[in-house]
Amino acid sequence: MSATEKHEKEGDSSSGQCPSGRTEVDSQETQGLAAAPGDAGVSADKEAPGNSRNVAAAETEAEEYPHGFMLVMVLIALFMNTFLAALDLGIVATAIPQITDEFRELDQVGWYGSAYFLTVGVFSPFWGKLYKYCQTKVVFLCTIALFEVGSIVCATSPNSTALIVGRAIQGWGAAGILGGGFLIVHHVVAPRRRPAFTGLLLAVFLCSSILGPIIGGAFTTGVTWRWCFYINLPVGGLAVGLIVIFFHTPKHVKPVPATLREIFLHLDPLGIAVIIASLVCYILALQWGGLTKAWSDGSVIATLVMWVFLTIVFIVVEYFVGEYAMVPPRLLKRRITWSNSLYGFILNDPDWTFLYYLPIYFQSVQNLSAIDSGVANLTFLVMFSVGSLIGGNAVGRLRLVQPIGTVGGLICTAGAALCYTLNETSSRSRYMGYQVLLGLGIGIGNQLPMTAVQGFSAPEDLASNTGVVLFAQMISGCYFVTAAQSIFSNVLIQALPIYAPNVDPLQVLHTGATEIWDVFSGDELEGVLHAYTQGVKGAFALGLAGAAFSVLVSLTVPTKRLPSPEKESAPEGQAA
Repeated sequence: MSATEKHEKEGDSSSGQCPSGRTEVDSQETQGLAAAPGDAGVSADKEAPGNSRNVAAAETEAEEYPHGFMLVMVLIALFMNTFLAALDLGIVATAIPQITDEFRELDQVGWYGSAYFLTVGVFSPFWGKLYKYCQTKVVFLCTIALFEVGSIVCATSPNSTALIVGRAIQGWGAAGILGGGFLIVHHVVAPRRRPAFTGLLLAVFLCSSILGPIIGGAFTTGVTWRWCFYINLPVGGLAVGLIVIFFHTPKHVKPVPATLREIFLHLDPLGIAVIIASLVCYILALQWGGLTKAWSDGSVIATLVMWVFLTIVFIVVEYFVGEYAMVPPRLLKRRITWSNSLYGFILNDPDWTFLYYLPIYFQSVQNLSAIDSGVANLTFLVMFSVGSLIGGNAVGRLRLVQPIGTVGGLICTAGAALCYTLNETSSRSRYMGYQVLLGLGIGIGNQLPMTAVQGFSAPEDLASNTGVVLFAQMISGCYFVTAAQSIFSNVLIQALPIYAPNVDPLQVLHTGATEIWDVFSGDELEGVLHAYTQGVKGAFALGLAGAAFSVLVSLTVPTKRLPSPEKESAPEGQAA
């Protein structure tokens, strides 16, 4: 065995986990094979000379992982739930004009999306803790139920406030659906195939996110915007049935024993309250600043100061509560965790920014319908899926994350830079072709944080680490979508007096992106379109900056190889 591999084995043993960091270690304990960490290699050689350990591992894998029809049904259920949870990230985008026509609450439009992002991000660690201490199947079904309740509230909402509350409830449940999806994939898919299936689950996630505005537009146009939420009920019900019938928690996956008081403390209610208050201040400041209120206004300054102050308070609270924190400091001290979480957070900047503002560019500047806009976005969707498969298979073969993450970031940066050059006269071949690199780069890199952190997680930390990564990836949506909206609106307002001096900026802001071609004409329309282009380019600049920074962050990710299934199943002498 090489010195590096020996050091990795010793490091993993000292942290209380097997070299793989997978939950399968529990099966060894239940079979009475748990040797002292320092003697693991010796015990293995004594107990399984020759190839007998390979045969035993293969038999164990066959027993512990479902296969065939049962595995397909479980994966279909996971994909359906992930599809719904991701669909609601953007499904209201094209429905907002009709929603505002009904509720007459234009100043609350930003909350229809932000409320969902906020609770998805904040409650990801919350569900991660429950998955750790409770039965996976029970918790997953509860998350679906909560999501369905939120959907009913949204679909039947009599006013804007009720819709916002429903969106927050939906996000609370969606956080557990997304985290549970990745966790169950880890439980039911054999180690060799996990990276590929993790990438496929992320591909479903992004495809659903892109299709959200298209489906929302179709429902809003053909039926009513309320069907954007009613659709979750039958599809979610079918997914529940599949989970109840076909998913059975593997025997080697056991909840960590804890009292109700310990579980409650681990949910970190104080930390959740503080981070929610912090994000609310951030959203309010960026929604007001430069639009309804000047940046120098006292309320804008106060909310910005409170955002910074409450963020610091959150960090202090998390430090002092220790293991009870929603983001335990012990986990973040590991370089493999904080570096991958930071990479996922930053890479989601171009992901969310372009996902939301490419359709605005298509529908406003290029005058495409909601359906045609979705078709123009298909390049991004398809290449993200291809990138996810390439990244997953590359990790499966190389067992390395860091170089693949750097390559993904570089490709994404090239695509983002090309998209930044788009303007009113850009041809269809340009705005569709540039998405090839953008989608490919994001697809390659998006799954890596989850794959790496889960691969090196101790069995007892798997659910918590999954929650930490999802917290970083989903909370970024709240930060970057809000920031992109602020940049877009402020640049648009500043550009209008230059390119369309006779047009009221507030009239443009209150006009839907698809309606500007009907409301304005002639020189006014030309000026408004140019101002719109500048606003979109401002949002694109934020995505480009995130893509470039992700390359630098990828260099902090350790070059340590992921545990190899072959090495785990081979005697130590053969593995070396």
